[in-house]
Amino acid sequence: MNASFKPRISMSRSPSRRPLPALTQPARRRRSRRQTSPWRRLAQHTTLLELSARLGVNTFLVLVAAASLTRLVPHLQTQAQQLETVRQELDRAQTANTRLRSDFDRNFDPAQAGRVIQEQTGYRVPSERQVVWTD
Repeated sequence: MNASFKPRISMSRSPSRRPLPALTQPARRRRSRRQTSPWRRLAQHTTLLELSARLGVNTFLVLVAAASLTRLVPHLQTQAQQLETVRQELDRAQTANTRLRSDFDRNFDPAQAGRVIQEQTGYRVPSERQVVWTD
């Protein structure tokens, strides 16, 4: 054989053959991405948006309720103190009313009329005798 034999490389491109890709970069196929409409993207995130909106509204409501309660607590304490004061005054008034009613009943009781007259005027029944104790 001939030592100077070199294979012949053809530089012509045949339509049936594709050129070989470069060995340094792997072959990548580009996928064509379909353009998604904004409404479709929004529909994909609807549950997340709804959950976020609910959480935000509920947080706002909790903050409003807490602020209202902090404003109402001092009024509640003031009213509790006023109620205690009124109850004490009521107890005093009931005690005085009981005492006055018993005095009224005693003064206008026909069975005790003689005793009341004797206490208030010093009148003695003539049949009674006064006893004076001496040392």
